[in-house]
Amino acid sequence: MTQPVRGTGVASTHGDAGLESLSEVAAKLIAQHDFSQLLVDIADHASGLFPSHHVVVYSNVDRNFTAAVDRRPQQLRSRLAIEHARLCVSRLVPVVQGDDNDPTTRSLSVPLVASQNRVLAVLQIVAPDDAGGFGDADVQLSEALARVATIAVDRACLFFRINEWRNSVESLLLFNATVNQQLKPERMVRELVTEVTGFLDAQGGMAGVFAGDGADAALQCDGFYYGDLWADFSREWRAGEGIPGAVMETQFPYLCEDYSADAQRELDLAGGFDLGPCVCVPIKNPREEVLGFFQLHRPHGAEPFTWQDAAFLESLGNTAAVAIENARLMESLELKTRQIESLSRDNVRRLEEERSHIARELHDGVGQVLVGLNLRLQMIGALLTPEQKLARDELGELRRHVSAAAGDLRDMAKRLRPPTLDELGFEASLQGLVADFRAHADFSIDLTLDAKPELTAEQQTALYRVVQECLTNVVKHASATEVQVWFGRSEGRQALRVTDDGEGFSPTDASEGLGHIGIAERMTMLGGSVRINSVPGQGTTVEAILQGGDPNER
Repeated sequence: MTQPVRGTGVASTHGDAGLESLSEVAAKLIAQHDFSQLLVDIADHASGLFPSHHVVVYSNVDRNFTAAVDRRPQQLRSRLAIEHARLCVSRLVPVVQGDDNDPTTRSLSVPLVASQNRVLAVLQIVAPDDAGGFGDADVQLSEALARVATIAVDRACLFFRINEWRNSVESLLLFNATVNQQLKPERMVRELVTEVTGFLDAQGGMAGVFAGDGADAALQCDGFYYGDLWADFSREWRAGEGIPGAVMETQFPYLCEDYSADAQRELDLAGGFDLGPCVCVPIKNPREEVLGFFQLHRPHGAEPFTWQDAAFLESLGNTAAVAIENARLMESLELKTRQIESLSRDNVRRLEEERSHIARELHDGVGQVLVGLNLRLQMIGALLTPEQKLARDELGELRRHVSAAAGDLRDMAKRLRPPTLDELGFEASLQGLVADFRAHADFSIDLTLDAKPELTAEQQTALYRVVQECLTNVVKHASATEVQVWFGRSEGRQALRVTDDGEGFSPTDASEGLGHIGIAERMTMLGGSVRINSVPGQGTTVEAILQGGDPNER
């Protein structure tokens, strides 16, 4: 029978005291947010209200009906009692079963019904052999406890969900942070495995990326993650080989409940780790091309992965695919950049070599011809008589033009490649350059060397050209009265600084900044950097900093 048994029950003597204590019980239960412990606390309070009876609490969260707390002796654990408790889930009302001939069926089951008729749990009181039936007072008392327990269980479920959502958000943030770190694809997918395993409650897993061309193209993996540690595991799969190969071929998720018994398993993984449920999904780009895979594992006895898990993992894979393609584009761009920088350095080296060659040809070739010509003109002049005054004057004028041309040629050769750079080094060359500008400029130049230069030939040339370009810009544009040239150490590295008190310029003015762009490119090719600070009307400072203090550091 499933109606309350009229008559005296345990609540006839304990009901009033039990009802009076429910306010205290409610406060204690509602304060408990640990779901498992909360069900134990509900069983404890029910045992206090029905002291000689046995208590069972069935959990029905997510419609997974299980006995969470069972305090019945083994001989009272009947299948009928469980079915009576299940009736509460469908009927949403207390169910009383009384049979004096079969004490294992004498039970009072009360549902914990939340909003929208959601049955969160069932509280069941089982009578001992010497107890009578359950009366109305017993039902009322159990219902009162159930109402209090329902609030507590509902709040505990809410806190659990909030905590689950928070963990999910944190995992997604970590996932996105990993994706946005611009890591190499192989390292990035490894980092993502460590995030995703925790998110999907997996014990371990692995990931790989697609590499190679033509017949050599395959999914490659270099490690297996299990129990918060990475184990060495290097493997390649082509289409149709193993679970990753099957995923690559079908472009569809692969799920199995027992990896160790699956025909596609990796024998060394199945033999070395406790691997039960498994899910593997492809990492695909918007063009439906497989770029890699994620494979997660749970131990034997754990809940199998669901298609919802696979769909979620695929959505993360789509995000990872974008990051993988971006990383590869960045790698390609960095390679092209390195190639361009190498070509630029080679071009600058060749340019300096050509400058040096032209300077030598001008000095040793054309320069020597002009010197010889001047000497011949002098010898011809000595052959003329005093009466040949007009010819002597013309010859003298010609000698002056030849001398001027020789001087211009020497200046040109020096600007192309000062011989002192190769013969006397950076300090002497810099002093000579400053002296040349002092001789012709209408502003003062102060040169300070605070450290002994430790420079390679390329670095010497680069810094010399920086000073040359800066002083040329001051002459052409700055209208300065004073220029400071300083060489020393800045932030532990060798640096050169040129400061003027001229008109300055706006860094956004392309016509004013072309020379400085050349300076920046020259320093970048050496792994250095340039800082340019200029404000219209407040002068300009150009600071070139080398990569390191060691002349061999590149």
